[in-house]
Amino acid sequence: MIKKVLKYFLCTLAGIILFALLICFVVWGITPVYKFPESISFSGDKFYNPYKDYDNIHYTRANFHGHSRLGGGLTNGRANSEEDVFKAYRDLNYGFATVSNYHHITSRPPYYGFPYVPAQEYGVNIFKTHMLLIGTKRKEYFDQPLWQGANTIQYRINRVKPYNEIVTLAHPAFLNGIKVEYMAKLTGYDLMEVVNTFAHSVSHWDTALSSGRPAFLLASDDTHNVFKNTDIGRNITMIPLNPEKEADKLYDTLKSGAAYGITVPHTIAVLDRSEKVKVLDTHPQLLSMQVQNNTLNIKLNRMVDKIVFSADNGAVKAEYDNVAEASYNIEDNDSYARATVYFDNGSIAYFNPIIRTSDGLKPNMPAVSVNYPVSIIKWIFTAAVLVFIVFFTVKIYLKRKKG
Repeated sequence: MIKKVLKYFLCTLAGIILFALLICFVVWGITPVYKFPESISFSGDKFYNPYKDYDNIHYTRANFHGHSRLGGGLTNGRANSEEDVFKAYRDLNYGFATVSNYHHITSRPPYYGFPYVPAQEYGVNIFKTHMLLIGTKRKEYFDQPLWQGANTIQYRINRVKPYNEIVTLAHPAFLNGIKVEYMAKLTGYDLMEVVNTFAHSVSHWDTALSSGRPAFLLASDDTHNVFKNTDIGRNITMIPLNPEKEADKLYDTLKSGAAYGITVPHTIAVLDRSEKVKVLDTHPQLLSMQVQNNTLNIKLNRMVDKIVFSADNGAVKAEYDNVAEASYNIEDNDSYARATVYFDNGSIAYFNPIIRTSDGLKPNMPAVSVNYPVSIIKWIFTAAVLVFIVFFTVKIYLKRKKG
């Protein structure tokens, strides 16, 4: 009896594994092979400055990556309701917040007067190769459960792009979900979660920028339990908008790169809401970021520990200690330049890059195309394997039926 049950269990398990592998093979088979655009640095004698029009503007806090209870508590977010999520960010005086559950769009208006920002986290795979879809219009489920190469990730980006205002690469460094070298290939997305509680992806960011991809940042808590102090108010996107009057400009503002991100140290992350909001309210704010005569100038409203300027491949170009403003003369071989600011309480602010262009306008993501000859060969091979599997399965079935 025990042997029969064990045999039945092992056969069932083997069947499930084989079926799962078959699905992964089919997904691999239908994914096109792409001709990725070359890795070419930004060039030109002018600059695109995402902060050009935002001198002396108040920045408000935002978080677009957070989870609530879904599917009877099956997902990681079971501790909090949607209302709990919005309440947490209202307590921290955020201007924008949303719930981005896995493959689920919050349909009703949010709680506590927040502007409605439909979002979802997209991805069902073991290495957490996920995307955060903001301004999303339909649920997306297609995925490769196992390892994903650049072709698979690009295919997923292309699939969701028409139905979302903003496609964000979520925590690319987490579990090495997106290899750093892929950032020199991937294109067509809008933002990258450079700062996330589970992983900071600065190297991915610099690789994309150095390869001519105008990737702008997002900073996210990626909260799963708002009753845990370290899950909220830890990684903050700062946006130069009044949520009560300018919520309709949110998507364009994020895509333009006018936001910046702040990550706080553990000593601040562990504080309760009332104490944390006091600290966040005292953070230095950006007053201006301007380029004049090839010189990048940044000014904050008070002194900070350090301002660091970086350029291609994240190379540090200049550092200034104990200042409220600093300048960097952009070198001829710098295709972009960005600033990182270290606050006196251990928090760090990352600013989007100033990018070389020929016309001063925001560069577009380079276009990608399908390599049809190689893709067709791959599709034919996949179809042939599937036909063989079906034929072999039917043959075994008929043989057993006769026996």
